[in-house]
Amino acid sequence: MIRVGILGAGFGRTHAEIYKGLEGVEIVGIYGRNIKKLEEIKESLAIKTTNDIDELIEDPSIDLIDICLPTHLHKKYVVKALNKKKHVFCETPVAYTLAEAEEMKRCSKENNRELYVDLFYKFSDPHRIAIDMIQSEKLGKPLVARVYQKTPPYWGDMTLDKIVQDFMLHNFDFLNEIMGEPNEVIATGIERENSHVFVHLNYEDAIASVESSTLLPEKFSFTIGFHIICELGTLTFDGRFGEITEQKMMLYDNDSIESIPLPSNDDYEEAIKYMLDAINNGNDSSMLSIDESIKSLKVALAVKESLRTNNIVTLKNKI
Repeated sequence: MIRVGILGAGFGRTHAEIYKGLEGVEIVGIYGRNIKKLEEIKESLAIKTTNDIDELIEDPSIDLIDICLPTHLHKKYVVKALNKKKHVFCETPVAYTLAEAEEMKRCSKENNRELYVDLFYKFSDPHRIAIDMIQSEKLGKPLVARVYQKTPPYWGDMTLDKIVQDFMLHNFDFLNEIMGEPNEVIATGIERENSHVFVHLNYEDAIASVESSTLLPEKFSFTIGFHIICELGTLTFDGRFGEITEQKMMLYDNDSIESIPLPSNDDYEEAIKYMLDAINNGNDSSMLSIDESIKSLKVALAVKESLRTNNIVTLKNKI
C-alpha cells in the first residue's frame, strides 16, 4: 500500500480522483488554501483535508508527496519532501530555471528517493503510438515533424514566456522522444494578453516546428496534432476537443493508407499508474525522470532566449 499526500486542491483534486480509482493506494490527505474547495473535496471524495502543508510533509506514514502547487513553489516543497524521505510526483513545469531543477535532482539523489515529473504527453494515446512506432524504426528515420496546439485563452493571460514554459513544454518533450535533442532553435511570436508562437528546431539531418497559440476565440475547439514525415512513411494526428470533438490518426506509405485506432486512455491516469508501478515493483521510471524534464526545460529556455534576442540559439553545448 502506497500512502499519498497531495499538495494543492486545484489540479490536485484531479489527481485525487485518479488515486481513488486505483488499488494499492491510500490518500492520507490533501492540502489547500481555499477552505471552500477543501470542504467540497472532503464531502465528495471522503478525503481528509488540511490547510497546514507541513502536516502532510512531516507525516512519517506517507510514502509519496504529489505536488500540484504553482510552479514557483515546486522547488521549495519538492526539496522539503525529499529531505523527509518521501518519493515525489511533481506537476509540470517542474521549474522555471535549470538551477532549481538541478537542485531538485541533487536532493533526490542525496536522499535516495525518486522524483517523478508528470510528462503526461508520453502517455497520450496518439503520442505514445507515434513514439513507439518511431523508436521501433518501423518508419525509418524521422525527417520532418510539425507539432501544433491552438486554443482559446482558457488559462488567463498567457504571455510569450508563459506559453513557452507552461504550454509548449510537452511538445518539446515529445520531439525529444522522436527526434532527439535539437542542435539549435529559432522562434518568433506575437503577444497581446495571450500569445502565438512559431518555433523552428534544427537537428543533424532533420527539422521540426512547433506552433502554439492561445489567441483563438471562445468557440474555437482546443486543437492539437502532429505530422511526422519519416523515411518510410508519414504519420499524422489531428484532434479537436470542445463543442466539436474529433480525433484522427493516419499512417501513409507508398502502398497504403491506414487509419490507426485510438484507445481512450487517460494520459494523467496512465502516468500515475506508471509511477506507482515503478515504486511498487522497481520497474523502469525513466519516462518521468527529472532528467527528461531537464531536457525539455533546456529547449524551452533556448526558445525564450530566441524570442528575446531574435537570434538562432545553439543548444548542443547547453545540453
